[in-house]
Amino acid sequence: MRSDVVEGRVFRAVVVTAILVLLTACARPQGTVALPSLAPSPTPVQHDPLIISNPVFHAGEVGVAYAPVTLSATGGVAPYTWTVPVGSLPGGLTLSPDGVVSGTPTANGNFAFSVQVLDLGGNDTAGVSANIPIVPRLTAGLVSSCATECTVELGCVAVCGAFGQVSGGAAPLTYKLTSGPLPAGTTLNGLSLNGTFTGLPGRLQFTVQVTDGFGSTATISPRYNLLPHISVGSGTCYGDYGIGCSAQLPVAGGSGAASVTLVTVAQNLTPNPPGNYQGACWYPPATTPPAGYGLSASGSSVTVSIPMRIINGYGAIWTLTVADHNLCGPGTYCSSPAATVRIGVQCG
Repeated sequence: MRSDVVEGRVFRAVVVTAILVLLTACARPQGTVALPSLAPSPTPVQHDPLIISNPVFHAGEVGVAYAPVTLSATGGVAPYTWTVPVGSLPGGLTLSPDGVVSGTPTANGNFAFSVQVLDLGGNDTAGVSANIPIVPRLTAGLVSSCATECTVELGCVAVCGAFGQVSGGAAPLTYKLTSGPLPAGTTLNGLSLNGTFTGLPGRLQFTVQVTDGFGSTATISPRYNLLPHISVGSGTCYGDYGIGCSAQLPVAGGSGAASVTLVTVAQNLTPNPPGNYQGACWYPPATTPPAGYGLSASGSSVTVSIPMRIINGYGAIWTLTVADHNLCGPGTYCSSPAATVRIGVQCG
């Protein structure tokens, strides 16, 4: 056999032997199982519970832009989404998905609702109840007695009282004269006047602006009719026995609807005529006319009358006043300066 053939066979035998040795060395012990190699699992991330910060909702007014309220929350996974699951916001207000309440209210009332926040993916939620009061829009108008004009009298206190009234709006209210002069002698007190009317008769108009706590405004423009102060003239009423007398005292100024009041009676100012029975013609002290005597007032005069066959009253003087009953302040009237009328009949 050739030598090169022998050498080739020997080489192959050596290689096979080496391979068998390696396989034997790498073989696992009998009964064991090979497992794949795994990477360690990550630790889950912990988040704080989702909590809504206490929202502060303020009041609002119809027709006035609502100052925006921004809601906030902590915990969970941002970003958050906001909704109103129960109740409803006031008409005109909306809640944006990112938690801003804004708008302009369109209706008044007290609106109860709840807001809810969801975190990313909606895995955590939180809710809170709230309410928003909405007041009516601020308005101002004239009182009924001043709907056309406020009738007042020079020389009198502010008998008209309030010329206007406010509804709706929110405190505090402020008042400002924006045009026209006030009646002389008066000052503005809200929607009324204080003081005593002075100056000249005539008509005037002014404007007052009312501003509320939300900055809403309303205006009112009353018109005043300033009348001359009411007055009554003096006179006399003398008559013979059995005839009686009548006298009319002129009334000026005022509004044309007067009442008359007997203030005092002075007696024994004139002695009885000689020869008459003492005391036959005396008028006893009183503040009302005796039965049968007449005392009445109209818009232009006061009428005093003594009936026939009444002899009482000779030498008496009545002091009287008239009062205007047609002003816009019920129960508060302007009275005239006092006037006198000499009352009596001739005894004999």
